[in-house]
Amino acid sequence: MGVLLVSPVAWAGPQLWLYPQEAGPRQGGHIVPPGEFTLVVENQSKTSDENTAQDVQLVVAINDTVSIANLALAAHSDGSPIELGDWTYGIPMLPCSEKPMPRHGVYPAYHAFAALGDLAGGERYEIDVVVEGEADLRVHFDAVAIAWRHTGKGPKCSDVSNPAGHDVSVGERPGGHDECGRVTITKTSEQKFVDFGDIVIFEIEIINDGACDLTEPVLRDYVPTVKGDDGSRVPAFKVLGGTDPTPSEDDGYLLEWPLTSPFASGEQRGVRLEVEFDEPAADGRRVVNRACVSAEELRKPRCAAAVVFVGNPRGDSGPAGPGFWCHATRFIFEERWNAPIEAEDFEAWLSEIGDSSEVFHEPPYDASTLELAHDWLCTPQSAEGAADRLVRHLLTLWLNVVSGRVALGQALDELCDGDELMPEDVVPATVWELIVAVEEALLLPADDQELGYWSEVVDAVNNSLLPGEPGCVSPLATTGRRRAGHGKAKVMSAVPGAPR
Repeated sequence: MGVLLVSPVAWAGPQLWLYPQEAGPRQGGHIVPPGEFTLVVENQSKTSDENTAQDVQLVVAINDTVSIANLALAAHSDGSPIELGDWTYGIPMLPCSEKPMPRHGVYPAYHAFAALGDLAGGERYEIDVVVEGEADLRVHFDAVAIAWRHTGKGPKCSDVSNPAGHDVSVGERPGGHDECGRVTITKTSEQKFVDFGDIVIFEIEIINDGACDLTEPVLRDYVPTVKGDDGSRVPAFKVLGGTDPTPSEDDGYLLEWPLTSPFASGEQRGVRLEVEFDEPAADGRRVVNRACVSAEELRKPRCAAAVVFVGNPRGDSGPAGPGFWCHATRFIFEERWNAPIEAEDFEAWLSEIGDSSEVFHEPPYDASTLELAHDWLCTPQSAEGAADRLVRHLLTLWLNVVSGRVALGQALDELCDGDELMPEDVVPATVWELIVAVEEALLLPADDQELGYWSEVVDAVNNSLLPGEPGCVSPLATTGRRRAGHGKAKVMSAVPGAPR
């Protein structure tokens, strides 16, 4: 889709405005007659990294799916069609907080999303819109996106939506809804960002806030899929358990919970779902998990979604977890244009690790090629025992060292906790001393309890924040948990061939 530059306006953060091209970006809502018009989605802020609206989605709402005869979207620049997702009834959810977006006098309504992409400050999309239908048809357009801003605790994902008065309606504004068949459903995850192999808890809440009891209500959770290595669709995560989820007999990608019937007005129900992000093809992706409730009194299912980002969101800043490095190898194999690391660099780093490490020097822990490294990093579910699990974390730490993400001389007590907390009573003072101790534990070998302990320590370092990095405002040394002199570590004096 073509993006046209316009003169930037001084705003703080991304500012999404919608307006018909012929009307211009004036204050106040815009109402146009049915037919054809050009819709402008504009980021009315000046250009900067923090002002970029990412993953912009056009929200299209209609008052009745029966009244519509034709609704088509296309890029104004070349006429290429813009795909509109499925219609769901309710209030669209904001992508970061997963809270309902401002109602704008429209929602709840039938709505669908169209993905537009990123929109930098001072840029806009121009979309040709065709709306045809019955006389009572009402169509409304909003936009949502995410933005990253720096805070004292690090990069923060912020919701972006167009304010009231900067939206577009076709016909009169829709209003009213069935006071009988009303349900509120919310879905949240305990973590917004997960690493490859992480376990996440989803919570779903359903409230019958209508005037009528609901008959035969059913909650359905649609397990999202991603494209696997062979091109087939595979589940983005593995369902571990929860509130008695029952897989559908049709395709295995649907979980169902029959709710109490009748589901009385004012009644609410909570459902818990535990999943593991163990699918390599999901790494580096934005995974949307949708849940919907249906009943005889509801004209359409009411739905809500939870969004999880799989992989390291911090780019080139600081240590990265196994998910980031798995993502890098997979993108190299796929020859993706946006691979975060060049194949030559990755191979050079593996060679350096092989020369410096006693563990990765030869089998059984050989990681000298991209294929072998990919197998170690991307298949945590195939780990055979505590040693195998520790090797995966150690390889990740070595990659962080040789790539320059963390220095061998970095003091552990200067690091800040990231997603994983550092265990108590850690003796090694630096990253180098940690690597020495871990390699000795693997070569002896140590017992499973000690190996598991080292896995926790190395995983905490791989997910930590560096001094001076946004969010590293309380180093471990100041938390009272950092600990000297009586830990479990047995520190080697050196590993032959390792850098000093």
